[in-house]
Amino acid sequence: MQLKTTGQLILQQIADLIAQLNQHEFSAGLDMLNGNSIGKHIRHILEFFDMLTRSALSGTVNYDNREHEPLYETNSQAALDKLALLQQQLETNVFEKEIILEVSYSKTGADPMKIKSSIERELAYNIEHAIHHMAIIKIAVQTVFPSVCLPNDFGVAFSTIRFQKTLNAESDGN
Repeated sequence: MQLKTTGQLILQQIADLIAQLNQHEFSAGLDMLNGNSIGKHIRHILEFFDMLTRSALSGTVNYDNREHEPLYETNSQAALDKLALLQQQLETNVFEKEIILEVSYSKTGADPMKIKSSIERELAYNIEHAIHHMAIIKIAVQTVFPSVCLPNDFGVAFSTIRFQKTLNAESDGN
């Protein structure tokens, strides 16, 4: 599966989740998420993908410079609209383009490092990052909103899916 197709699949799984949540379920702070909402996790994912698509034009990506748009965590329709736009942008993006990743690991944000990367490499990172947050979301949804139906592979890394299939095949053979 191509990276852009995988990215679009991940974004579609998030859209399918949002479609099952009412506005309160989407935006309510949950004890299980340390007072954060499902919407906050989704906003975080959206903003990383957004920074990546913008970097195709600027040539530099710095995930620390996200906008932190509260609308995407409080308004499920705004999040759905942004998801659709990001899926469209993934379709038209040039992935082989080299970019610079700016990152700072100091508490003040001073002296950011500049690391050579590519849109393709950063998309792979965004996919893994999204899956990580989707795993957290899945735990909360299954506990707090058990009527919401998520696919078994929601929030599960592709390598884990392959490994589980191998284990299942081995146990079926014994």
